[in-house]
Amino acid sequence: MFDLYYFFIKFVFFFGILRSLIKFEPLQKHYLFLGILYTAGVAFISYVFLVSWQNIPFRALDRQIAAVVGVSPWVAWLGETLVLSTVYFRMICRFDEGVIFWTLLLLGILVVLF
Repeated sequence: MFDLYYFFIKFVFFFGILRSLIKFEPLQKHYLFLGILYTAGVAFISYVFLVSWQNIPFRALDRQIAAVVGVSPWVAWLGETLVLSTVYFRMICRFDEGVIFWTLLLLGILVVLF
């Protein structure tokens, strides 16, 4: 049940950032800041709804990256989220109209589900 709330809040937060990125042109130069902002928001939401009260099984990829880098799987997942969201925001800024833009907009749902 809490997973539904978690994904809803994460979805609204992501598309709120995306809407501000599209609506306000000066933000298009600050895609790294938006990636950091999204990652910080997701870290907070994930901690409140998932990490603080249950033990989460991490994917094998997260565990492998954590072992290579020497951090916990939670920090590895946050790093992956930062990279993925920053690349996504950069691509949205680069392709700001046309078919590629709308395709990227729909692929934002997969970024939220990550």
